[in-house]
Formats: sequence, C-alpha cells, structure tokens
Amino acid sequence: MPNPTWPLHRNLVEITGRKWNNYRYYDPKTKGLDFNGFAEDMKKAKDGSIILLHVCAHNPTGVDPTPK
Repeated sequence: MPNPTWPLHRNLVEITGRKWNNYRYYDPKTKGLDFNGFAEDMKKAKDGSIILLHVCAHNPTGVDPTPK
C-alpha cells in the first residue's frame, strides 16, 4: 500500500490474514508523486501481490498520478 496511507488500510489487510508492505508514493520534497520510487517498488512486488492504488484523490496526500 502507498506510503503514506491511513492506518485503516493496514488494519483491513491484517484482518484478512495477509501481510502488508508499503510502496513509495509521496515525495515530500516535490509535494508530488515519487514516480521513480513507485515504479521501482512495483517491479519488486512478488507474483500474487495485491496492490492498493488510489488513482484519484489519494488519501492523505491529495497527490494523483497524471497522464505524464
């Protein structure tokens, strides 16, 4: 799940008995998407991974991916 995310997201994953990991999402320096970190972490995800994406109105940062 994205870093940062709400604690509720982690709790929902835990009650299903799955483990969760964060992927890079927010870059506080640019106040935007850490695209390089995001892409690198997606490439490292194991087969069968479930990825929580906020494609619009990312909570809590408000940073959304763009077509670019």
